[in-house]
Amino acid sequence: MQNRLTASSIFLNWQTPALLGIFLGIRILSFYLAPHAILQAIIVFTMIFILGLTFFKNPDYAWMIIMGELLLGGAGHFLEFFGLSIRTVLILVFLFLWIVYSLSNRDKTLFKIHIPHNLYYVLIPLVIFLIISVTIGIFNGHKAHYVIQDLIPFSFFALLLPAFHLFREEKMQYYFVRLIIVFFIGSAIFSLFTFGLFITETVEIHGVFYEWFRDIAMGKVTFVTDFFYRIVTPEHILIPPLMLIGAALLMRDEKHNKMWRFMFLCGALVLALNFSRAYLLGFVIGLIFLKYKHKMRRWLTVSIWSIAMIVLVFMSVNIVSSMGTSFGFEIAGIRIGSMVLPETEVSTNTRSALLRPIFTMIKEHPVTGSGLGATLSYINPYTYTQINTRHFDWGYLEMLVELGIIGSVILLSVIVLLIYELIKKIQSISDFQDLYIGLLGGIVALLIINITAPALYHVLGIFYFAFVMAFVSKPVDLFDNVVTTLYRVFNKVKH
Repeated sequence: MQNRLTASSIFLNWQTPALLGIFLGIRILSFYLAPHAILQAIIVFTMIFILGLTFFKNPDYAWMIIMGELLLGGAGHFLEFFGLSIRTVLILVFLFLWIVYSLSNRDKTLFKIHIPHNLYYVLIPLVIFLIISVTIGIFNGHKAHYVIQDLIPFSFFALLLPAFHLFREEKMQYYFVRLIIVFFIGSAIFSLFTFGLFITETVEIHGVFYEWFRDIAMGKVTFVTDFFYRIVTPEHILIPPLMLIGAALLMRDEKHNKMWRFMFLCGALVLALNFSRAYLLGFVIGLIFLKYKHKMRRWLTVSIWSIAMIVLVFMSVNIVSSMGTSFGFEIAGIRIGSMVLPETEVSTNTRSALLRPIFTMIKEHPVTGSGLGATLSYINPYTYTQINTRHFDWGYLEMLVELGIIGSVILLSVIVLLIYELIKKIQSISDFQDLYIGLLGGIVALLIINITAPALYHVLGIFYFAFVMAFVSKPVDLFDNVVTTLYRVFNKVKH
């Protein structure tokens, strides 16, 4: 262990700037290739070919490609293969190869389609019900491609298999840590860059960049004031859970490398520009659960510091963008006040208008739901026109609409068992429980976010659950490796 502790830091490696270059480069490439479907298809086909070659040469490298796309590729639509996103294509090809190779090479210890843990078997009822839900959706006349779109995120639970079996090598663990670091830094740069483009009027709402950001990056830019735009992308859903992991590590009463706080500030910048009430509430509630196994004084110190940093970053952004005329308090007041008076804000008022038709749909099929691929019709409170949408904007209610009571209970049972197993793991360790407590806080954050966003069945939400499941399923002897890895993230520990 001492040799590992005195090795070079994980962060200070050529992979880190290379991965950051890929993070930014894929967005630049996507913007310029947006009108060229053929070129995109050629690139995606080339990636499929490379994935296949690397899988049979060394599955670790193929798995690195998949993880890289998940954490660097945004919503997964930067490149498409005739309508199919590069993320969907790569992951389906990888899982297909994994399953086929597992079935044809049963004597191999690496390739397996099961793991010896309860978290694997609890997924079986979910798979069975999803098949039923697909059938119900088609029977109820839902469009086939809508049904498939709703089913694809659940397929990401299958990532549990490679995540469990392939995270045995140090190089894989270090690569994953670098991906997380680059995800934080890259997300902060991209959000700030996008914010700067709109605040300086370099680009306009409904302009070319805006349409790319909305249709390809799957993001949302919302005008709030002349000096503040909300910058939202789907991958931001991972920011609160990952920030909570960082906060949990900082709660360990010892000296920490300043880079841990820098990473937290990158996440705080993303949250400040995103300014989602659900994300902020999820983070704050998650902080409360970080008290578990931590000393009150240290927990309170880090919690207050964390919230203060988010507020300070938000104020700083507003001071700079408004040329010193605003701290952003009026924006926060409107966002908070709209929770009590929905009619004071467009987004809150529109979300409230969805409730009646959603409850009507739930009453029609309360037990098994109306099936995957459901659409919602409501009257816009401003234009008084009928709108058909796939965005329910109420996470748990959307679960009840599509999965019904039975499906929702099954999905929540998976998460409850994960929490139970995570707590068991925490209790079985006498020290250094901080990472596991952070993972627990992240799950709590996603449960809160799911009130108004589909966090529990979002692609990246399920990605988070699958990786936590794989981590919890690992034997306790992995623990020493985890501890030394955490100490080596940013610094080399000397004798």
